[in-house]
Amino acid sequence: MNRSISSKISLGTAQFGLPYGVANQGGQLSLIQSKDIVNLARRSGIDKIDTAIAYGNCEEVLGKIGVANLNIITKISEEKIEIDDINIWMKQQIGGSIDRLGVLRLYAVMLHSTSMLSSDNGIKYWNTLEELKDQGVIEKIGFSIYNPSELDSHYNNYHPDIIQAPYNMIDNRLEASGWLQKLSDDSVEIHVRSIFLQGLLLMRQDQRPAYFNKWDKLLCNWDSWLVSENLTALEAALWFALKDNRITNVVVGVDSEEQLQEIIDISEKKIEVKQPDFTSLDIKLINPSEWLL
Repeated sequence: MNRSISSKISLGTAQFGLPYGVANQGGQLSLIQSKDIVNLARRSGIDKIDTAIAYGNCEEVLGKIGVANLNIITKISEEKIEIDDINIWMKQQIGGSIDRLGVLRLYAVMLHSTSMLSSDNGIKYWNTLEELKDQGVIEKIGFSIYNPSELDSHYNNYHPDIIQAPYNMIDNRLEASGWLQKLSDDSVEIHVRSIFLQGLLLMRQDQRPAYFNKWDKLLCNWDSWLVSENLTALEAALWFALKDNRITNVVVGVDSEEQLQEIIDISEKKIEVKQPDFTSLDIKLINPSEWLL
């Protein structure tokens, strides 16, 4: 296997704890299904697991599977209730993740949203992460973004070791904003997610929900280009992210062991095609949280 490429794949696990993704027809995965996927990832040289406290019981599932020899990245979400002591609360959250996952330390912890940094407690959240990093409980700290403009607001005040951002054939804001290059120049780990746009890019025209009819021209152009290049949607979308040397890891969520095997097989190929511009700036399309399904 091409280790340099396979090592860029990070296994997303939202499906282990939630029925996740617009193309997901099977709901939350069973423990057996999840275990088979993790074991295949391990055998194939994929050593990073991406999870979050907000992913239902995902951390417990991973703990039952056994992931102590893998690099685990988890994310913390802001509580809706008032917290008396942020430092204590953060340590409880991270300690809980470590216990549920059955690991001694975490490769990385990210804030699930930069709204935590924008809050009055932003510096307290960050200081606790830095403290736990200094203690060796966490190797890297950072945050997840939904729009590169969030980096304009927070990057200088909270310099991350690791960033996670959406990036795909339609949503190219990370590159267009200049942040992809700047993060790479600063040796920040860049983990990209939503490379299939929650599965939308992998769906045939007759499978797409009616909500997406508004963008039918763009999506049909995508379909036509795939046919003209004799590519599958999976091949094109995956290699769009894998080929960029500035990107450290590509987070991929799957619904089955077979899907992961297909992704691994594609990562062994060398796909070189000239890709047309399919990008859109329409938030109603490129941000799944805005989808009205």
